[in-house]
Amino acid sequence: MVKKTVGQVLRDERAKLDMTLNEAEELTHIQKMYIVALEQDDYDALPGDFYVKAYLKQYADRLNLDYDRLLTAYETGRMVEVREQRETTDFADNYRFVKPSERLAAEADEVGEKTWRHYLPIVLLGTVATLIVISISAAVILNKPASSQIADNLYRISTSTKSTTSSSSVSQTSSTSASKVAEPPNPVVTVTGSGQVLVATVKNAPNPAVVNMSVANGGTVWIGMTNSDLPSGQVTLTEATPTKATLTGHQTVLTLGRTIGLTVKIGETPIDLSSISAPESPATLTITIE
Repeated sequence: MVKKTVGQVLRDERAKLDMTLNEAEELTHIQKMYIVALEQDDYDALPGDFYVKAYLKQYADRLNLDYDRLLTAYETGRMVEVREQRETTDFADNYRFVKPSERLAAEADEVGEKTWRHYLPIVLLGTVATLIVISISAAVILNKPASSQIADNLYRISTSTKSTTSSSSVSQTSSTSASKVAEPPNPVVTVTGSGQVLVATVKNAPNPAVVNMSVANGGTVWIGMTNSDLPSGQVTLTEATPTKATLTGHQTVLTLGRTIGLTVKIGETPIDLSSISAPESPATLTITIE
């Protein structure tokens, strides 16, 4: 048994899975800087104790680790006992010396087996390809017209009819193209997660994507936001001061002080926040634009 810190357990398990930080961020929907903070046991770099436990559970579940053991170690400040797997197989147990004479005999047998079976598929493919070429050539020769008079007559007819119908076809095409104006599809929002951590995946979002935020019933909500043009990355919403922010990347994390009376939209499409179990408590909403 080896004793490790919570961060060492997380980092070693990610290394066993050969997972990069970018892949871990995409899998867990946790920002890369917070993943590094968890793996370095730097809990002061996270927003607070609530977020440490929430991110720790989310990361442990994705790595198939025992969250209860890691949570106990984090709360008590103790180490986690981990059983190390060691390789016990000796290379010499599976090693057998092959004599040069045996190698030469095996190579000779292998060459002998390839005398005709190895080249049979190549011969068959070449034969089939030759037959196809001969069939196409024969069809072209047999179907060739005796004279070019029919083609000349068709050409004269097509040129004469083209001149009479060109003006009408142009007018019809212009009117049809003017009547059909492509309208952009509405954004489609899919919300996953529960508790105090939600993830919203948005398809067909406009570029750039705009997040509209407002609060009703005379409430006040503090919001922190990443990857946007929001001044200082945070705002305090009131009923009289709704706010919108343009995203500067494909993902943003909203830290919500509370969600009672709060409305968050991508353009004019609202994001369902009803899955949050404690509306009076802080929550996290990650928006990913596909």
